Amino acid sequence: MADIVQIELGSSIVEGELMVQTAVARGLRVELLRNEHPETGGFFALGNCSMLVHADDEMALREVLGEFGY
Repeated sequence: MADIVQIELGSSIVEGELMVQTAVARGLRVELLRNEHPETGGFFALGNCSMLVHADDEMALREVLGEFGY
């Protein structure tokens, strides 16, 4: 099984989705984990969102996240 890294983000699902789309556009395979709030739906998570990425792609993803201030 491949090594997967989980990177914690903020609570904005919208911002998380933008980061995912940026990463995917650069050829990275990532997954956004979120726990949607029942009243606000897709805008805010209960707790923080996080991203999953293969360990070999972690540094490239962190560069993308740095562009978003993470």
